Amino acid sequence: MARTGRPREFDRESAVRQAMNLFWAKGFESTSLSDLKSTLGGLSSASFYAAFGSKKALYEECLAEYMGTCGELVATLRDESLSVREALRVMLGRSIEIQTSKGSPLGCMAVLSGIVCDDDNADIAELARNARKVNRDAIADCIARGVANGELADDGSAEAFTLTLDSFLKGLAVQSRDGISREALLRSADQLLSILDR
Repeated sequence: MARTGRPREFDRESAVRQAMNLFWAKGFESTSLSDLKSTLGGLSSASFYAAFGSKKALYEECLAEYMGTCGELVATLRDESLSVREALRVMLGRSIEIQTSKGSPLGCMAVLSGIVCDDDNADIAELARNARKVNRDAIADCIARGVANGELADDGSAEAFTLTLDSFLKGLAVQSRDGISREALLRSADQLLSILDR
């Protein structure tokens, strides 16, 4: 009787990263269970559900992983050793670098993966919306810090500027998917931040 080899050990951390990239590239609804099982090395349905519970549970874990790896953007905005201008400049530059990297899908997972969901997946849309809000809130806090310390004018434009920056940040996801170069996006970010110098 032929002996079978020892089963390959399942690397859950690597599997979550692979699934994250799949959700990031295709979106939640366009990623099928079959896609996930194939990407994760041909897992059986039983093995998939034993490891992750459900496609939705895996997406939630992947989105948390994504936000954790991109969490340095929020940390930069909260770094009080940086001026507000520098914090915003570094955050946008790093975001552009991540979203245009050849080592991962283009764009932003939080923007692209859960933006269009049917009613059955409203909870997925809410997860993605909450993830996007984390960055918006961090931008708002950074700008409020600039107003409070006198670095930015207290002219009532903080909320509008927060939304302008956040809209630009989220728009990077589409522009990078459309093939706009990193260099062009960085020039655009510099142009946007020049508002602060007026």
